[in-house]
Amino acid sequence: MALSTQDGVLVWQKVAKALANANPATQKAFYDLKTYLVTQGQNPQLQFVPFTAEQIVTNGGYSPDVDAVSIYGIYLKGRRTTGTTSSFVAFHASADQTGEVVASTRFKATGQSAAHIFPTGQAFATDVTVSAATTIGGTTESSAADAADGFFICGA
Repeated sequence: MALSTQDGVLVWQKVAKALANANPATQKAFYDLKTYLVTQGQNPQLQFVPFTAEQIVTNGGYSPDVDAVSIYGIYLKGRRTTGTTSSFVAFHASADQTGEVVASTRFKATGQSAAHIFPTGQAFATDVTVSAATTIGGTTESSAADAADGFFICGA
């Protein structure tokens, strides 16, 4: 699928639903991002891109084929229920996990979540790939049980 934006109101409804059980700090961060984008960020057309741990641990990572975009927000919710094996969830500016790492989060304990907010957008010049590996920027995939589910919000 190529970038397929829609009115921000519809995207923010999806974000609210996805964050219904997230911690209040994460909910506030996305609310503040929404407020900024709507009032000062020219209210861009956006796309909500969800992904699962199973998708991001595949060989090469998960590329939803959104092409060149700017990412405004990322949310990750760790799957871990036991164990301590590290999993590094990374966002690569390329069509696979060998490209430049733009954002990364380490998951090692149960109950972890993370949010990355880019109010003016973080540019991905080629494409976006999300991966979960056993080392930062690595190519050995984590297990889905060690990785994370999540979403990102992007626009042109």
